[in-house]
Amino acid sequence: MRVNKVTASVFRKYRSADDYAKTHLDQLEQEIKPTGFYKQKAKTLKSLGHVLSERFNGQVPRRMEDLVTLPGVGRKTANVILGTAFGIPLPKSGRSLKQ
Repeated sequence: MRVNKVTASVFRKYRSADDYAKTHLDQLEQEIKPTGFYKQKAKTLKSLGHVLSERFNGQVPRRMEDLVTLPGVGRKTANVILGTAFGIPLPKSGRSLKQ
């Protein structure tokens, strides 16, 4: 899958939220271009890196209330992050996400 190949190389290059925040937008766009909708994705990634660096010391927050304030993160994505990254179980209404 293209996304898996792209994310593997992007994750190797950008090791911290600050790395995303400081990269040139046009460079990030070219690196994620094969995933489609790359211009908006690059803007969101760069903005997300900036917010994580500035407001959360470069760390992904562990609270729903904080996660949904991040660029590109809604409740559904926040639930996936909480469950996958932190082992916090999904609420009953979000259990279908596991399937």
